[in-house]
Amino acid sequence: MSTKTKIIMFDNIAIIAGSGKLPFKIASHLKKLNAKFIILAIKGFSEIKLYKNFKAYSLRMGQGLKAVRILKENKIKKIIFLGALDRPNLVDLKPDLWTLFKVFKFIFFKKTDDVILRNVVSIFENEGFKVIGLSYITNNYFLNKGIYGTNKIPKNDLEIINNLVKKTIQWTTKDLGQSVITSKNKILLKEDRRGTNNLIKKLNNNKFSKISYIFIKVKKVNQDTRMDLPTFGLDTLKCLVKTNIKYIVLNADSTIIMDKKKTRLSQVIHYHFENCKFCDFRKFRQNFRKSNFFKNVDFQKQNRWKF
Repeated sequence: MSTKTKIIMFDNIAIIAGSGKLPFKIASHLKKLNAKFIILAIKGFSEIKLYKNFKAYSLRMGQGLKAVRILKENKIKKIIFLGALDRPNLVDLKPDLWTLFKVFKFIFFKKTDDVILRNVVSIFENEGFKVIGLSYITNNYFLNKGIYGTNKIPKNDLEIINNLVKKTIQWTTKDLGQSVITSKNKILLKEDRRGTNNLIKKLNNNKFSKISYIFIKVKKVNQDTRMDLPTFGLDTLKCLVKTNIKYIVLNADSTIIMDKKKTRLSQVIHYHFENCKFCDFRKFRQNFRKSNFFKNVDFQKQNRWKF
């Protein structure tokens, strides 16, 4: 595909920016392509000053009518949601009347996150916009399929992992989270709305201090991947390396990897199994022993790597 074709395809896009680095990275990517796009930075999640070199607007989450007007004034055709946005309640949302009418029924009646996201998509599509996912613009941030490294995972461990992945995927049908901490054939801890890093911090509990774990993060069953995909980055790695973790399991081709060069997942993930990636933390520890990113971690104390 020619550069000219790419520019045409990427014109008239709006980035609705939440927290995190991804909105800025994608905005920079589009700018390099000379694409025509705008940014709607959501107050409380994304700072408008970050986008001083872009055409950007600052809005509260509850200003739906204003958002639609801005989008139409700029002749926007496609919308992409990037970055994290916490689920609001009506008090914090402070919606205008247009937004209140659109969102009241599924926020007030405490619908699940996936139901809310699908409703948000339908609201914008009913206004004539097409909601797109990250893969429409680039695949550079996704975890690729493949086998990395040379270590072999013991057959017994593979059976355990396979069983736990199935259990985790089944659990995601409840639409409560994407990540779990497991050991042997049990799910010990489950993610809630406080997020992945909060889940990992629970491992500091003395109850689990002498157990080796498997960290699993997968996309939810029937998840709308345009709005919400599993994300794994340096902050999560920093949390995991301080625990007694043995394997990381991530969906291939549907997990967003932030700070790829710093996390260097290609150095530590060494097995591809049923469309998931497996990271052996014994190898991880060796690869990162001299890394500046983990200079405050005492690796000598992280010696428990068996089930």
